Amino acid sequence: MKFRRQEGFRYTFGNPIDCLFKINKIEDLAVNTEYGEGQIIDISPSGIKMFSLLNLATHPKKMEIEVRFVIENHTYQIPGVIQWQKKEVLKSGYSYGIKLDPTEEIAKSIIEGLKRHAENSLKSKNSQK
Repeated sequence: MKFRRQEGFRYTFGNPIDCLFKINKIEDLAVNTEYGEGQIIDISPSGIKMFSLLNLATHPKKMEIEVRFVIENHTYQIPGVIQWQKKEVLKSGYSYGIKLDPTEEIAKSIIEGLKRHAENSLKSKNSQK
């Protein structure tokens, strides 16, 4: 499945942030899984690139998930759909492209949180010099 992003920006974390995720639906079948661990590599209001040691074997099934993460002391819990999966040989895990489905309010909150995160990261780098 090819996926072409259309958003205005994508923020890449210098150090990936931890996240939790669980599968809510496979195709049209509701499921209730435990939370798995992952790391968010980059993010936009409409999607994330996530790394996990878990192989979700998504192809060719549609897999709906819920992703939980924290940016600047604000916890987000957002539904999404896995668009692609890639084996990461050097990291012994998998990268996933996840299309998020946030409300407009949550999308704005993510943008504000990323602005604060970027400012704090820059301040931290400058204070280490």
